[in-house]
Amino acid sequence: MASININNFSVTIVSFPEITGVDWTQDNPSVVLLLTPNAGYTITASNFSATSPLPTYVSSVVFSQNGANIDCVVNYISPSLMPANDVLIDICAAGYAEQMPVTLSGTIKNCGTSNILFPAPGDLPSAYNGSGDFGTTATVVTQSATASTGYYFEVEPILAVSIGNINNYTITNSKTYNSSNQLTSIVFTVTYTFPAANVTGDEFCLTANAITIYSPPTEIQSWSFNTNNVNVGGATRTFTINGITGANWALVCTATPGSTNIVNTSGTIDSTGQALVNVIFPATTIDQVYTFVLTGNLASSFDTSSGQPSTIIVNQYIDTTLSFAFTSTNSSVTVGAADAKTFIPGNETFNQDFTYTVAATSTANFVIADPINVQDWSNQASIFPNYEFNVNSQNITINNTPATKTLTAVLNVTIYGTGSPSLLSTVDLDNHIEGSLVPVTLTFGSTATDACCVGTPSNYFVASGQTFLTATSILDASGNPAADGFYKQ
Repeated sequence: MASININNFSVTIVSFPEITGVDWTQDNPSVVLLLTPNAGYTITASNFSATSPLPTYVSSVVFSQNGANIDCVVNYISPSLMPANDVLIDICAAGYAEQMPVTLSGTIKNCGTSNILFPAPGDLPSAYNGSGDFGTTATVVTQSATASTGYYFEVEPILAVSIGNINNYTITNSKTYNSSNQLTSIVFTVTYTFPAANVTGDEFCLTANAITIYSPPTEIQSWSFNTNNVNVGGATRTFTINGITGANWALVCTATPGSTNIVNTSGTIDSTGQALVNVIFPATTIDQVYTFVLTGNLASSFDTSSGQPSTIIVNQYIDTTLSFAFTSTNSSVTVGAADAKTFIPGNETFNQDFTYTVAATSTANFVIADPINVQDWSNQASIFPNYEFNVNSQNITINNTPATKTLTAVLNVTIYGTGSPSLLSTVDLDNHIEGSLVPVTLTFGSTATDACCVGTPSNYFVASGQTFLTATSILDASGNPAADGFYKQ
């Protein structure tokens, strides 16, 4: 059935066919027009009346309530003869539709809370409700979540729609923080835009879990400082003291020998959590030991197996050397000067390679009777605080051609830790070379019974104190073993 919409309600249109010249009131003495309110509105029969004068053919108009609707009964004047043309009867009525309030009801439930002051135990679940005209918005929920004393929300609490049309809700919040910028309270405000029909059974879910606020004791927790050995020329370093704001500290450093204080200061940890002390180590010509003593509101971890010491030692050594040289008491041999390299003592993790060159000269040929091995260099078994080193390899060269003979050893040395005092590593050549050689003119015979010598006489050598008859070895002019054969003096 067709209808027209008028001021938030609709009215049906009624029509029926009739024969010209016939009294239509015989079959249709009246018609009923149905008034229906639009969504969100209500209509009341008492608010409606027909305006005068009534139209032609109408004797009366009566409005009556029909549930949420209104029946408008139009009674015709009898008789009413149907003319040759269509009859259109317009009913003018005064009346209006009223906007109908929409209601909302729901529940806030606990979906996991701990260590909170509000809502208190037993406060949830709680009901909420509201009402308003269709399309309007109103606040329907105000829900707080407050952490208990000594707690805060590391994860922000959540109030979320678990049942209902989330598009009708708008959730905002207001947060409260403590002096450490930790969230301690939040207030949720929920507004609702009312639909056309009443709503029941909506549900909100609150999650709010607080944790303990960490409140460390006011104490010195640690320090940081370069405790490596100080260069002989001095240095400037920063001693950093770490702690909680308000912790007191004092630092004294005494140099030995001399008992001189190079640091004597104190203070309180500020909001940065640190105190910085400038330490100036002076240059020295003697070994120095610097003893730092940290006192104040020290944490219990100090001076334990799991903490730092409160007394800190820093050493300052004068430079030392690691040297290599040959030794000999042989009158024919002159050992060269030691090859010395200078280092700052006390580096336990040095681990660097160096090349040393060691030499000796002689007026007689150098002849190696017992090979010089890398382990023959002395003092390699030293441990820190002495020099720790190892001779990895060597290359020994002998030149017996010139009048002044030379023996040179080039060493590859790994220094693991620099030490104090200086250290000299040596090889005694007397343990490895033949003594002074004595020339003997010999010829080489073809057989042991040769009546006469064969070949050209040459200089051959035996060791000092030996004769041709007692010699254990015969060497040629180059110091090498002579060829196998029979020699006669």
